[in-house]
Amino acid sequence: MGTFLQNVRYAVRSLRKSPGFTLIAVLALALGIGANSAVFSVVNGVLLNPPPFTQPERLVHIWGNYAKANIKDIVVSVPEYRDYLTMPKAFGSLAAFDANNVTLTGGDAPERLQLTRSTASLFPTLGVSPVLGRAFSEEEEALGRDKVVVLTHKTWRTRFAADSSVLGRELRLDGDTYTVVGVLPPGVEYPADTDLYAPLAPTQEQAAEVSRGYHFLSVVGRLKPGMTLEAAKADMDRVGREMETLYEQSYKDYGWTITVKSLEDEVVGQVRGTLWLLLGAVGFVLLVACSSVANLLLARATARAREVSIRAALGASRGRLVAQFLTESLVLSAVGGGLGLLLAVWGTDALVAMVGDGLPRAAEVGLDVSSVLFTVGISVLTGVGFGLVPALQASRVDLSATMREGSRGTEGGKAGRLRAGLVVGQVAFALVLLVGAGLFLRSFQALTQVEAGFTPEGVLTGQLVLPATSYAKPEDQRAFQRELLRRVQALPGVESAAVANMLPLGGKTNTSFDVEGRTRAPGEMWPAVETRFASADYLRTLRVRLRDGRMLQETDGPDAAGAVVINQTFADLYWPKGDALGQRLKLHRSDARWATVVGIVDDLREWGLDKPARPTAYYSAVQTPLSSLHLVARVKAGDPESLRTALESEVRALDGNLPLFKVTSMVRLVDESIGSQRLTALLMGLFAGTALLLAALGISGVIGYSVAQRTREMGIRMALGAAKSDVLALVLRQGMKLAGLGVLLGLVLSLVLARLLSTLLYGVTAYDPWTFAGVAALLSGVALGATWLPAHRATRVDPIIALKAE
Repeated sequence: MGTFLQNVRYAVRSLRKSPGFTLIAVLALALGIGANSAVFSVVNGVLLNPPPFTQPERLVHIWGNYAKANIKDIVVSVPEYRDYLTMPKAFGSLAAFDANNVTLTGGDAPERLQLTRSTASLFPTLGVSPVLGRAFSEEEEALGRDKVVVLTHKTWRTRFAADSSVLGRELRLDGDTYTVVGVLPPGVEYPADTDLYAPLAPTQEQAAEVSRGYHFLSVVGRLKPGMTLEAAKADMDRVGREMETLYEQSYKDYGWTITVKSLEDEVVGQVRGTLWLLLGAVGFVLLVACSSVANLLLARATARAREVSIRAALGASRGRLVAQFLTESLVLSAVGGGLGLLLAVWGTDALVAMVGDGLPRAAEVGLDVSSVLFTVGISVLTGVGFGLVPALQASRVDLSATMREGSRGTEGGKAGRLRAGLVVGQVAFALVLLVGAGLFLRSFQALTQVEAGFTPEGVLTGQLVLPATSYAKPEDQRAFQRELLRRVQALPGVESAAVANMLPLGGKTNTSFDVEGRTRAPGEMWPAVETRFASADYLRTLRVRLRDGRMLQETDGPDAAGAVVINQTFADLYWPKGDALGQRLKLHRSDARWATVVGIVDDLREWGLDKPARPTAYYSAVQTPLSSLHLVARVKAGDPESLRTALESEVRALDGNLPLFKVTSMVRLVDESIGSQRLTALLMGLFAGTALLLAALGISGVIGYSVAQRTREMGIRMALGAAKSDVLALVLRQGMKLAGLGVLLGLVLSLVLARLLSTLLYGVTAYDPWTFAGVAALLSGVALGATWLPAHRATRVDPIIALKAE
C-alpha cells in the first residue's frame, strides 16, 4: 500500500507538470465515460432493473386476434376472460383490468387521474402487496358494493403528501364517492401512468354471453412454475381453437387466435433495440477516447525516455516502471470518471426529458448504485485499457541508445506502429458512428417529409372525459358537445372548432364492417377499418382536403340517415372503379346502423408518420355521441397556445367539475410522434461528432509528433533541394494513408453492423450508398484538414537550424 500511495503522489506531481496534456486527456475520458454512464443509467432503469413484481419473468400479457380481418392484439370481453380462467392449463393466476380517465373533485380545481379498474386477482398475479392498508377483495367486485380505491405510491406522495392517515379518506371520482383502503409500493404502476385502482365490476350487459364481442379488458397472467412461454403459447393456441368450436357464431367469420407475450416485451419491447444501439454507440465513443489518450501517453512516454532510463539506471525494475505508468493512467481515468459522473447526472435527466412520455419506466431511471458502480468499473477498465500498452512500451529501456546524445531522428519501431494503429482504429470507429448517424438522420428527414394529410399549424387540442354519473344519456352528451363547440367557436380569434374520439397519429381502433350488397366468401373477412367519430367541422378544422362528395354536416343528426366520409385508401381498396359515393357500410358494433358514403377525403396518417395510411371511416359524433373526446380549435392567426386559458375557462363555465387536460398544440403532437426518431438521430450525431473530433485530433497529433521527430530528416531533405511542396506532399501522404486505412476498416465494420439497424430505419436502406459515400468523403476531408496543419509546419523547417539542433 505504501508503494501504491507513493506512485499516486508521483503520478499527481507528474500530471501537474503537464497541464495541457492532463486537461485534454481528462476531458476526452470525461466525455466518453459520462456519455456511457448516462446511457447505461437509462438502459439499466428501463431494461436491466427488474420491475417491482415477484418473479416478473413469469408474467405474460394475453391478446386476442381476428386473423381473417388482420386485426391483431385486441383486448378481450368478459365472457372470453371467464373462458381464460377455466380453459388454459398454463397459468397459476389471471387478472383483467381496464384503464380510464376520471375526474377528482373536492379540491381547489378538478383534476384528471387515471383509474385502473381491475379484478382483485391483479395484485396477487403481479406479486405485490400494499405497504399501507389492504387491497380490495373479490366480494368488492360486485356491482353496488361500497366503492374502494388503492393508491399508487406516486399518487400518495404527490397528492396526499405521503400522509399515513390517508386510509379511510373519501375521494370524489366522476361524482361517486370512493374510500381509500390501501397504498401500493413504489414503482407499481401497471398499466403505465395509473394513479389509483378500483374493483372491476362488469355490468350485466357486459357479462352476458351475447357480449362476447364487446372487447375492453386487458389480461395479464402468471405462468405456473416450470411452464415456459412457448408452452403457454401452445396451450393458448389450443384454447383458441376450442373457443372457435364452442362459440362458432361469434368467431367463425373472424379466425379467432390468441397471442401470449412476455410482460417485459409488452412494456419495453418498442425501445429495447434503440437503447441497446445507443449504448453500443457510446461504447465506440469511449474506444475512440481511449485511443486518443493512449496516443497521448505514447507520445509522452517517448518524451520521458531519458527520465525512464535514469530511473532504470538507478535500479528501478521494469515492473516498478509499469506500475508507475499504470498508476498515472488510473489517476487520469479516476479524474475523468469523476467528471464523467457529474456529466452523467445531467445527461441522464436530459435524456429522459428529451424522450418524454415515449420512454417506459421513465420514473425508474436515475443514477443509482448500479450506475455508479458501472462508472467506477469502466473508469478502472479504461485506465488499464489505454494505459497498459503505453506503460509496457515506455518501460522497455535501452540505456545506451537513450543516453547517447543525438539519438533523435526518425520515429519508428513499435511505438510508431502502435500510434499509427491507434489512429487507424479511431478513424474506423468514428466512421462507424458517422454511418449510423447518417442513416438515422436520413431516416428522420424522410419522416419529416411524410405528408400527414392535415395541417397541424395553428391548432390547439385538449381532452375531456364526461363522467357517466352526469352524462349517462346520449342526449346529455350531445347537448354538452353542442354547447362546448358553440362557446369555443364564439371566442375571439377562433376560426373553427370540433371534437373527435381520437386525433391523427393517436392509435388504433380496428373495427370490422360489412358493405351492403356485397357478400363475403365463406370464412372470408375484410381487413378492418379505422373508425373516427367527429363533429361536422373536424376535417375542416384540420384542413383535410375533400376529394369528392361532401364533408359531414350538422344536419347529419341522430334522426337523419347515417352518413360516413371515407379516405382515399378505403375508396381505392374497396371501390377501385371510383364508385364509392352512395355505397353503404355497417360497422360490427352493437349500436351501428347502415351509413351512406357521402364524401372522400385525403389520407391521414392515423397510426403514425412511419405507418402507411389505413382505410379510415369518419362518422358523425352527433349520430354516435362521445363521452371521451378531443377538442380541436384552429386560430385565425398567431400562436394557438394563446387559446389555452380561454378554452379552460369555457370548459369550467360549462361544467366546473370537468378538467380540460393534455392541452397542447397539434404541432407538438406531431413532433412528439417522431420524438424517439429525433432523439436517436440527435444522439447518434452527437456521438459521431465527438468521435470525429477525437479522431481528427488523433491524426493531427500523430502526424505532428512524427514531424517533430523527423525534424532533422526534413532539414536534410530541404538542404538537398527538396521543395516545400515535396515535404508537404510527403507529410500529407503519411496522414492520408492512416486515414485511408481507417476509412476502409470502418466501411467493412459498418457493412457488418448496418443490418442491425434495418428495423429502426424509415425510408432509407441500411446499406444506403449515398450515406456510406458521403461519410467516407467527410471523414477523408476532416483527415486531410487535420493533417494539413502539421504538414504546413513541416514546410517551415529551417534546414540550418534543424541540423544544428541535432
